[in-house]
Amino acid sequence: MKNFEKKEVNIGFLSTIDSPLLPLFLKEAIVHGVSNISVICDAKLRIEKDSQIWQERTAGELDFLWQECSDDISSSLSGVPFFFVKNHNDSSTLELIKKKNINCLINVGTPRRLSKSLLESVRHGVVNIHPGVLPLYRGCSAVEWALYNDERIGNTAHFMSEEYDAGPVIEFETYDFPRQVNYSKIRIHVYREGCRMAGRVLAKIQRDHLSPAAMQPQDESVARYWNPIPNEKMTLILEKLSTQSYRYQCL
Repeated sequence: MKNFEKKEVNIGFLSTIDSPLLPLFLKEAIVHGVSNISVICDAKLRIEKDSQIWQERTAGELDFLWQECSDDISSSLSGVPFFFVKNHNDSSTLELIKKKNINCLINVGTPRRLSKSLLESVRHGVVNIHPGVLPLYRGCSAVEWALYNDERIGNTAHFMSEEYDAGPVIEFETYDFPRQVNYSKIRIHVYREGCRMAGRVLAKIQRDHLSPAAMQPQDESVARYWNPIPNEKMTLILEKLSTQSYRYQCL
């Protein structure tokens, strides 16, 4: 029987040049030993509403990530190529992926709903880090809805499919928080741990050659999809945190 050598897993980061978490994703990937990284930047930048939501969630405490991360890994970052495309879904992106032999992608703030042709263009799938426990918290405002429902807050790494947050789960984790913690601290913790999860998962994909076809599908019988949380419910969440009554704060 012939011995077929496994090909290297080359990783493409689907992002934008102004993605606030791109430097932290890069740092954690490098810290976890991920190699053969390329960054593919879409020309579409964040809109004002996205920037406003980011500021509301982080209170400006993550505004200096490029400086923080480049100070730690500047020599490694210098070897990471950046490519610029008009649209992550266009033919030039598919051609770039093929030319550079990129066979795994990760969503690092793409501004697009990814096309079926892009999702199927890479053998080792398109990874997403979802700030919620799947399949219980698909969709929007997963952290906020979990706070409102007094349920666990976490991150889930999964392979993307055409339906939002519905692809096979790679791993997930949940978090406890100290009694005196405000909303932005919770959100920042979820963001940072999600980036660490991305580093671990990409290293695992490179090491074990994981692919969507080898993973179990999500349990659709317990799946729930959530819309953006209304302002009045967000007010109740902030009140809950101020009175230290969220169930998963550590005593």
